[in-house]
Amino acid sequence: MEYPNNNFEVIRKELGLTNRDFAAFLNIPEQTYSRVKRGIYPLGTITKRKFEEALPEINIKWLLFNEGDRDKPREVIDQNKILQNTNAKYIGQFSRDIKFMDDDGNNIFFEVSPGRYLMKTRLVTEKAKAGYLLGYDNQEYLEELPFHTINVTEFHKGHYVSFEVCGDSMDNGKRKSLGSGDIVTGRLIDRIYWQSKLHTHAWDYFIFVTKTDGILIKQVIKHDVENGILTLHSLNEDKKKYPDFEIHLDDVREIFNVVDITVKL
Repeated sequence: MEYPNNNFEVIRKELGLTNRDFAAFLNIPEQTYSRVKRGIYPLGTITKRKFEEALPEINIKWLLFNEGDRDKPREVIDQNKILQNTNAKYIGQFSRDIKFMDDDGNNIFFEVSPGRYLMKTRLVTEKAKAGYLLGYDNQEYLEELPFHTINVTEFHKGHYVSFEVCGDSMDNGKRKSLGSGDIVTGRLIDRIYWQSKLHTHAWDYFIFVTKTDGILIKQVIKHDVENGILTLHSLNEDKKKYPDFEIHLDDVREIFNVVDITVKL
């Protein structure tokens, strides 16, 4: 059976997601989504259940066949209460999704279901990394970067940026490794905190924007606070190609701790 009149693309465009990110949001392969949106892929019970879990407020018949009302009957969300509890600033209605921006104007959120949000971040692709090294503190440059979204369950403060992984230095074939094409999202660590040891026990990976070595995504295995020296580690077990090495904080412009990893499909 085909579904030529489905509404998947309506939802994807409203959320501002790429095909890849929306497929990940629906918990299906990107190739599957490509067929689904064109109405040429029969849907089984498991796949339909994934859609209902990802979009619990959407009427599944409207999504698949464009039949009936868009939303399932539900209680009206008290927007004022949400704003008071999250200390967020309401900046308008985005279709059925409530759109917020934090007090510093850094992070934008869309509610996809009660207690579940998409947070938009700027994405530094591999091609954009050279430009980011020159314009990381230029607001006009940052506004030209594409968006990436991650799933969150609360409103986060701070400055977040996403970076595309390139190469295999952080790939050891295990579950938490980083492969080329994956996207890591990091929260900026204020420079004043560089004077104390980074919380390596709390975060697996860090992103370093450096003056001479470009953008590095590594583990930190040693932090010499007194001399401002970090020892960085690659997960790849080929240590002839990827040995541990030191960088000095004087050569570092920005440090992010990685809070989310989006695996390339």
